[in-house]
Parts: sequence; C-alpha cells; structure tokens
Amino acid sequence: MNLLKRRRLIWLLSIAAVAAALGATTVLRYQGILLPVRVASGSMADSLLGPHRSLECKDCGFTFCFGLDLEVPLDLATCPNCGYARNDSTRATLHEGDRVLIDRWAYAFSAPARGDVVAFCDPTNNSELAVKRIMGLPSERIEIAHGEIFTNGTLYRKRLVEAMQVATLVYDDANRPHQEGKLAARWASDEQETGWRALNGGYAWTPPSPDNTRLDWLTYRHWRCYTSPTPRMEETPIADNDAYNQGLSRELHEVTDLILSCKVTTPSESEITLMLHDGRESFTAMISTITQSVELRRGERFLTRAALAELREPRARSTQFGIVDQQLLIAVEGKPLIRCEYTPLDKPLQPTSRPIGIAARGGECAVTEIRVYRDIYYLNAFGGSTTWSCSAPIPAETYLVLGDNSPISRDSRHWNSPGLHRNLFVGKVLGLRR
Repeated sequence: MNLLKRRRLIWLLSIAAVAAALGATTVLRYQGILLPVRVASGSMADSLLGPHRSLECKDCGFTFCFGLDLEVPLDLATCPNCGYARNDSTRATLHEGDRVLIDRWAYAFSAPARGDVVAFCDPTNNSELAVKRIMGLPSERIEIAHGEIFTNGTLYRKRLVEAMQVATLVYDDANRPHQEGKLAARWASDEQETGWRALNGGYAWTPPSPDNTRLDWLTYRHWRCYTSPTPRMEETPIADNDAYNQGLSRELHEVTDLILSCKVTTPSESEITLMLHDGRESFTAMISTITQSVELRRGERFLTRAALAELREPRARSTQFGIVDQQLLIAVEGKPLIRCEYTPLDKPLQPTSRPIGIAARGGECAVTEIRVYRDIYYLNAFGGSTTWSCSAPIPAETYLVLGDNSPISRDSRHWNSPGLHRNLFVGKVLGLRR
C-alpha cells in the first residue's frame, strides 16, 4: 500500500471513529426522550409510582395503589378513602413502575428551578439513577420543621398549582361506602331542618323554609382511614398517612393544610360558602351570584374580594379553596383568584375532625365532585416532625432534593453532603401523573 492510500485509509477510519463517538453521544444524550425510563421505587409517590399493586375497595369502590417496598400485614389492605380494612391484597393487580421521559436538554440554557422533578446519578450508588424534586437552591439554608419547608428562615409558600402537584387525596365523595346506610355520613348537616339532600354525584340544596337568610351548613367528618383496632367511623383529625405505604408502622402527624376541590352551581340570587379550619380558627370563601364575586373572610373579618364575571349563568364551575403554607388560595375554573398570606393565631394547635364545611343560602344550588386533599408533610431524617436543617448554605451549582413520599424516601436529608451538584443531573423528568 503506497503512502497516499495509507493516509486516505487513516483519514476515513478517523472520520468513522468520530462519527461513531458522536453517534453514541447523541444516543446517550437523547436516551431519556426516545426511550421511556421506568421508575424503580416509591420515593416519589403519589406523583410517580414505582412497582406497585392497585386494588378496588370492596366497600366504596375506590381504587388505590400500594407499593412493593413494604409487605402488607396479613395480606389485608386498608382503603384510604373509607377505611375498610379487609381488602384482600393478594387479589390486587400488579403494575410495573411508571414510565417517564427525561428531557436531557432542559437545563442547557436555564437553571433548575424549585419544584422541578429531576433524574440524577445517585450519589450513594453512581451506577443507578434516582428521581427526586428540587426543594433547595444554591446559597439557601433549608430547614424542615413541623412538615414545612423554610428557606433562609422564611416559610416557603407554594402556589396552588404547586400544592396540587404534591397533595394527597384524602376523600373522594364519588366513592361513598356501600354500607352508607349503616355508617355515619361523611358529609352531613347538624341542623334539624336542613335543605341539603344527597345526590349520586354530590349534594343539592333547596331552601328549607321561606326564611332562607341563614347559612345552612353541610360538614365533612373525617374517619380514621388507616389500619387500627378502633372502628373506622371514629372521627379523627386528618393525618399524614398514605395508602401507598401499606404496612409501614410509624408515628403519624396531624395535617391542617387542606384543599377542598368541588364543582359549584349557583343560580340567580344564591350563595355558597366554603369553610376551612386551620386548627386554630376558620376561614370562609363566599361565592355569591348577588355580588358576582368571591369574598374571603377570617372568622367574621373581611379580608379581600375577587370579581367573578358571569357568575349568574347556571352552570357547574370547578372551584378550589385551600389553606396551604399559611396562605389562603382560591381558584375557579383553573384560574387563581386569591392568594392571601396570613399569620396564624398565637394559640395551641388543636386540629379538628370536622375541618371543612359547605353552606348555602338564598336560591337553589348544588355542589358536586367533592374531593378533599391534604398538603405534603415533610419529615426529618429520622421520620419525625422535629427540625432538620442543612449545616451550611447550599454551595453554588448545587441543589437540595427531596422525595414526595417523605416517610420512605432516601434523599438529601440522609446524605453526608445534602447538596447535589447539577453535574450529576441527567435531566428534567416529564410525564408526571398529575
């Protein structure tokens, strides 16, 4: 082979090698987009599920999921919706983990943001990928106390859309127990003369008398919907239990950050008032066709009002009213209307088993598709509600990540160095369940 041909061969082989390297790099770069990645654990439940089983409650028909991370005692699963505790877990349907996409270009031109769910190389095992949510940013001091996140000593307050991403469904009124006639109603009135009546999909209200100026209340009663020797109908404050962790024995913590989601129908000259109690006092949001507005009150004290155009049109409107991170949040038809911060009363916290109410006044109206959610409750590294904090500010280009399923997640709370450098990020996770 002469010198010219040898040079041409070397040149072609060099080009082929570069092309192959670029091709491999490109495949690796796009792997998370072209090929879905399967979630392998339950640390991000209920946003993302690892290998799990799904089961329909024999009593209320509610379908719930529980992970394979823990064994179900006696093969009996408790429904988180109605508390029925004799669901045969061996009849549950087995599922692989959720399939998600990883956008490896997400942070090429922008910095990661709080709330992003990211995939990264596990610092405790570099051969594995892990998925968590960013909750701490560079230069911040992060603290967890009583279930809340604090950044540089200030409570982190989520927007409603962020709260719903990590919220846990507590009760869905579409799935009432079949034994409802034998059990106490979850939504009921204490009035001797009430205009509320149950429908298949909710509750309708008709003025019980010509004197319809008083508020007629329908109140939510929370049951103990987790494994316990006590009757499931026993009323108790909402706690941070999660059906996904069936079989996990731990101390539960009362949760007062709640979100009421429903559809409200208010024909002409009618009012519906939604009430939430934060363990110290009550707050109300009055939806009125008379003023065509939503009015927010703290006890009897007026706080603020937001206009709601065309409210007199008699159709069901999706409505959300929440107390989350010491703020009041109201949205109608997916549009945020009110976000009002407040300082809690300086008095002991006394959560109630009846923290939510719906009242009607004026003309006929209805409330349907009622669901109750609780906010995420973060635990310290030992699974308790006491304080956990970083020993120093998070370094530059470094982030603190937490799992949504706080009781079983292994994350920044447990690592020797809680911060995770962005060089370890594989990309942003897409395709979440909510």
